[in-house]
Amino acid sequence: MRDISGAPRGSYGQGFVERVVEAADRAEATLDADAGAETVAATLCAALFGDVLGYDPDAYELDGRVGRLRDDDGAVSATFAAVGRDAENVGAAVVAAFEAASAEPTARYVVAGGFDRLLVFERLDRGGAEKGGDGGSAGDIENAEDGESAEEVRTVAGVSAVTHTEIPLARIVDAGRRGRLSKTLRPAQQLAVAKLTALRPAELSAVDEAGDVDDADGVGTSGRHAVADDDGLDTLVGTLRDCLGDLLAPAVESAQARLVDDLDGYDERAADLRDAVRAARRGDGDETAAGPARARLLAHERDHADARALRAAYGTWVRGAGRTGFTPSENRRAFARVVAFQLVEEALLERVLAGTDLLDEALTGDAVERFEEFAEATGVERDAGDLLGLARERRGTVYDRRAPDLAGWALDDDGVCAALSRTVGYLDHFSFDGDPDRAVAAYDRLLSVADLHGIDTDPAEPDPLPEALLDAAGYDASAEADLHGIDGDLLDPAVGDGRYLLASAERLRSGLADAEPADRLRTLGDRLTGASPDPLACRVTETRLLLRLLGDYREARWEDPTFTLDSLPVYCTNPLIRDGHEPAALAREDYNYVVGAPPATLRRDVADGPVADAYADYEAAYYTYDTSALYVERASDWLAENGTLALRVAGRFRDTRFGEKLRERIPQWYRLEALREVPGEAAGGTPVLLVARRFRRNESVVDPDEYEPPTYGFTYAEGLADGGVRRSSARLTAEHWEWDADGDDDEIGI
Repeated sequence: MRDISGAPRGSYGQGFVERVVEAADRAEATLDADAGAETVAATLCAALFGDVLGYDPDAYELDGRVGRLRDDDGAVSATFAAVGRDAENVGAAVVAAFEAASAEPTARYVVAGGFDRLLVFERLDRGGAEKGGDGGSAGDIENAEDGESAEEVRTVAGVSAVTHTEIPLARIVDAGRRGRLSKTLRPAQQLAVAKLTALRPAELSAVDEAGDVDDADGVGTSGRHAVADDDGLDTLVGTLRDCLGDLLAPAVESAQARLVDDLDGYDERAADLRDAVRAARRGDGDETAAGPARARLLAHERDHADARALRAAYGTWVRGAGRTGFTPSENRRAFARVVAFQLVEEALLERVLAGTDLLDEALTGDAVERFEEFAEATGVERDAGDLLGLARERRGTVYDRRAPDLAGWALDDDGVCAALSRTVGYLDHFSFDGDPDRAVAAYDRLLSVADLHGIDTDPAEPDPLPEALLDAAGYDASAEADLHGIDGDLLDPAVGDGRYLLASAERLRSGLADAEPADRLRTLGDRLTGASPDPLACRVTETRLLLRLLGDYREARWEDPTFTLDSLPVYCTNPLIRDGHEPAALAREDYNYVVGAPPATLRRDVADGPVADAYADYEAAYYTYDTSALYVERASDWLAENGTLALRVAGRFRDTRFGEKLRERIPQWYRLEALREVPGEAAGGTPVLLVARRFRRNESVVDPDEYEPPTYGFTYAEGLADGGVRRSSARLTAEHWEWDADGDDDEIGI
């Protein structure tokens, strides 16, 4: 019995794969079990080509079971044929779709199937002449595995094609009804659906009869979306989101799964080889006797270099992102998305650097295709991964990234390279002009839809706290007289998505408006520092800052072509660990400002091990502490005398047992200026903005019962807009900081 409402039976999100499955679910629910081929064709065309792929109703025409898709010029770009609900297989639709393509020399794709199975073929001979192949019939494809492509050439009705994607639509719709597709679909199935993006109007209309982008060199603007235009920017962000979630993330997850299986065998064999090396050393005491065994171990490690690189990157991310409380499967899926995001980011940055004239040429989909054809024709063992690696090296001559590379291991995987090549090809359809502000907008909006752990950027609703925090700290670089000394140096020890460091950079740049571009860049690099143990946070912050500096960088290169922007000082390290091996920037004791919003991770969520042991050395690591308290203590090391602390921290230290040690120490480390409750949540409670100045830097901490703080007043407020009341420093004791609504004007002489 059909559901005449047409309501889907599953719950879906906004990704491309989810939109495809929702549309199929909704359409299938409207059909009777014995619906014929013509009815299926009309329903599937409207759902798939109209609702999801974005074709206007007049862009596709139906003649019985057969349909034709037309591009913007009116040429047929794809043919389609359907089978009825009671058909045993899709063979009849395949033959009909190929026959229709034989009469349409401009058709690039051949689509056939129904609500059980959908097949897409990519044509090889756009002129219609048969070109090799095995002469197999359409029915041959019925035995293919879900989501896998048969690479052999197939010729039907004189049209030669290879399988572009095979989608077990009924199974995938059923998976959508059982739960979130990210959990119920295998990565290969997600990738199979994602390949339908090649049928979108923008992809087909930007291709001429030879299969190339309209402009001969692949970098022109004909048929492209201009990123300078709001509609073009919207399309770019949607395309990048779909490439991330529907192409690259499933491909990376599949590659990761294969290498994880490989690691099990690697570890066992590596242990045996190490034992052999040790045994050879023990034999006669001659180190050379271990040479052959050591050579076998090194060869084994080289053969599994990708798996070892994956393990290293994954470990860096899990530890740095604080993912120790998640299950292995949750972490692997989240890590795959982080790696996919890095690859999307690299593809975008490549185009932006070329669009701002900092890179002579950008890697294009056309270049990847020509490279692969050349390698195949000459028998050279090279693939898209090699070309993508070369593009990385070329970008490194313009800007050398400081953030750790989490994705290098994935570039040796054929599936990842294919997905990245397609992503690069999609970017061929966008024109990146010379305005870096558009790149800033595109990247920030991508962050807002990328669904990345710990990154919650929302350009539509900017966070007011960074500006309020810098105001409270008195960080106003434009008012400073000396812009070249170390006075005014600022540290954000927990960059997150970079919002505090970016706000600081904007203020510092405002005071350098009259300086030469190269001087502005050097000053920002000298006077701003960021850090985080999370490699994703470091990458996002570094990229956001870099994009905002591209205008200055371009001008500096115009004036001096040899000028190169140094790596921006955003360090991937745990700033709370004091072991003598931290970067020099984190060992400094002369910062004028320490600002930001450090994480408030509860003690129970810090995994036992070296990190927990390092945290235990802090005075504030008391009872059920959270890590934001440790940052308050650590800042007392970083700040110069009279330097300013302005941190958003968990407010629970004010009235809990864990906060007793911090309440004892703050009056001896700092002269409090403001304590203001701010919106949000931290460690299960209300966060506060703590603003204070470092004092007594060269004096020892004494017994709290013997210490009497100087008498002064500070502001206590609830909310950013609240004027607050004045409190006396006499309130700053080890007892709970629970105060009534009245101020202490009399005590502080106001």
